Amino acid sequence: MIEEKFPAQVYKENVLADCFEDAKRYFLEAYLEVDFAHAVMLAEQKIITETELRELLVALRQLDLDAIRQAEYDGSFEDLFFFLQREITKNCNPDTAGKLHTARSRNDIDVTIYRLHLRQDTLKLLGATMDLRRNLLDIAVAHHETLIPAYTHTQPAQPSTLAHFLLAMAENLGRDIKRLQRAFDNMNLCPLGAGAITTTGFPINRHRVAELLGFYAPTVNSYASIASVDYFTETLGASSALLVNIGKFAFEFLQMASMEFNVIRLPDAYVQGSSIMPQKRNPVALEHIRALASKALGQSLGVFTSIHNTPFGDINDVEDDLQPLIYNALRDATRSVTLFAGTLQSATFNLETLRRRASENFITVTELADTIVRRENLSFHISHEIVGNCVKAALAQNGEITHGILQTAAREVLGREISMSEAELVETLSPANFVAIRTIYGGTAPEETRRALGVEREYESADEQWYIEKKEFLENASTNLVKLVDENIEVR
Repeated sequence: MIEEKFPAQVYKENVLADCFEDAKRYFLEAYLEVDFAHAVMLAEQKIITETELRELLVALRQLDLDAIRQAEYDGSFEDLFFFLQREITKNCNPDTAGKLHTARSRNDIDVTIYRLHLRQDTLKLLGATMDLRRNLLDIAVAHHETLIPAYTHTQPAQPSTLAHFLLAMAENLGRDIKRLQRAFDNMNLCPLGAGAITTTGFPINRHRVAELLGFYAPTVNSYASIASVDYFTETLGASSALLVNIGKFAFEFLQMASMEFNVIRLPDAYVQGSSIMPQKRNPVALEHIRALASKALGQSLGVFTSIHNTPFGDINDVEDDLQPLIYNALRDATRSVTLFAGTLQSATFNLETLRRRASENFITVTELADTIVRRENLSFHISHEIVGNCVKAALAQNGEITHGILQTAAREVLGREISMSEAELVETLSPANFVAIRTIYGGTAPEETRRALGVEREYESADEQWYIEKKEFLENASTNLVKLVDENIEVR
């Protein structure tokens, strides 16, 4: 058996070196924010002296962040935390440097810096999702009367409008935004002060540290502060729901962009050609939207798989090796949504093709069946049979439903004709009539989609205000912490 000093070479190469690079990339600034806030609180609570506070703050300010970012892992320290402690000690009295770690643990530091980074990523995804919804609503404004075919089971089903279609997507995104907002609010609580898992005997002020770091408040139970992972699973759950929506929306537009459908056109900035086929205009932006969303969803599911059935406590399964996967998932989600917003903003629709297809394939005949029910006081079952026979007869004649076909079908089923003129039949089968008559809440009628758009605009405004307030809240906390550190360095 070979005795090796820590760290073993294989452990260094496969764990510690990678974790050190990830920590520098994601957490260096967060570590310093935590150190500044913790030091200020310790002094305010008389746990360290004002002289010691100033010495610590100066030492932290003197850290060469560029040099730290360039540092390579050499095995002389365990991780970025200990590396920073060593660098701080170089800038001040070692005893004073050691007091910075009073009443805290790497455990509560870690879960705090994870939240500090994650909340910024969550806001980025929120902003991108709000932009996508805004673009959908902006397009919908001009298309309350633009007829389109709606599909069920990928087959032409009934006429709708482009506004109704886009509002459906915007409504889904609105719920995604609310889920991300709730995830942010539940995440933005401060675990610092929970210590290893049971807090500390020192008279610290957890509320003050939370305030300095831009959290709403401290987390409550110290065990849960360290052991809980729902601060990121809720975020990834909300993101995953969004990504499923994005994938479904992207599929719709990809299909619409095919030559067979030919109802949406992307500008040249969002398409690519072929190295061999000169005629090709490939809507690759839409493909990348779907691919990035699928990648992000896969990463999210990987996170859930990694933590499933792990202990409820401080455990490496949810820490340094896993955290980058969380951030990559959110980054790719944001890339997908941002690209989607830009792509749609520049797209144009083939309105004439949409209008024509809204009158093809007998997709208005549901209204014919409804009209017969209302006029003849029949059950829908009987009316459905009459209209079904009309469709079969029209298909057999390779034509449309005529007044004669209708009355023949009525005689076959009822033994009599129905009260409907040829002009009334034409009006009933009109896609414009089909859309206009559906004034029910949530329906296709232009007055209803205009009302729905107004509601969505109100949600948009409220969400925009929420977003601005959260951004300002975090920015103000950061600014105030810097100002407080400056004052403590200069005054003392």
